[in-house]
Amino acid sequence: MPFGIILKRAFRDIRQNLVTHLMTTLVVVLTCLIFVFFNLFSINLQRIADHFGKELAIIVYLKKDVSQEKVPVLYQKIVSIKGIKEVKFVSSEDAFKRLERYFSNEREILAGVDPTFLPPAFEIQIDKALYNPNRVKEIAKEISKWNEVDKVQYGKEWVDRLENFSKMVRTALIFCAALLLVTAAFVVSNTIKLTVYARQDEIEIMRLVGATNGFIMGPYLVASLLQGLLGSGAAVVLAFLAYSYLIKAFGNSSFWESLHLQFLPAENIISIVVVSGLFCTLGTAMALRRFLKL
Repeated sequence: MPFGIILKRAFRDIRQNLVTHLMTTLVVVLTCLIFVFFNLFSINLQRIADHFGKELAIIVYLKKDVSQEKVPVLYQKIVSIKGIKEVKFVSSEDAFKRLERYFSNEREILAGVDPTFLPPAFEIQIDKALYNPNRVKEIAKEISKWNEVDKVQYGKEWVDRLENFSKMVRTALIFCAALLLVTAAFVVSNTIKLTVYARQDEIEIMRLVGATNGFIMGPYLVASLLQGLLGSGAAVVLAFLAYSYLIKAFGNSSFWESLHLQFLPAENIISIVVVSGLFCTLGTAMALRRFLKL
């Protein structure tokens, strides 16, 4: 069965029902555009959350009775933990000096306060390349078990929220993708069914002269594939134009630059276009088999 003939018939059907096919493709564009914007929003929101999450530090407060000889030993133990980028020891005196700088305009607040009332601590920076919320939890839990450690702070609420947020975004994205792709496939398949219904007499004649099911369905499957690919491709292009406009309009602001926004990765774009085309084709094939009783 020559593919060229099927392709020629598909384009002939599209030309003869151009307005219907254009309206269907427009629906696919709008449907995919919603998903593309949601995907773009979720990816950048996740990147922003990860960016700020990577800035979190683990603060290890030591017990006040810990001897100075123990500090280098603890330092080496912390440095040896995988995922640690930098460790800084802050003595009670250094911590008090920081407090004085913070209240530089209200020094009377600290008048008469013992400079050693603050506990010594280690400030730990996590390696951004190896950052993972669960890893931060593990490191904090491991250090908190040491006898010399009084308390460990690492923004537990933020880490938990970041982890829950990541799960929520992934779940919502999967649900949104499934819903919108099914919607696009439904619209395309029903449009193709209307085209087939208008040509029932022609299809019956083709059956009588021995046309195979593949030959009958082929042009309609090609048309639905084109609608899925063109519709999703146009949605990606429109989203990119909107993204480029926002970058030009607000890209010079320091706040905007700090967000480090980016467009969809190439693998996401390819996945959206390919899956959209396949869904539309599969939906049309299933609908036609029932409609034509093949």
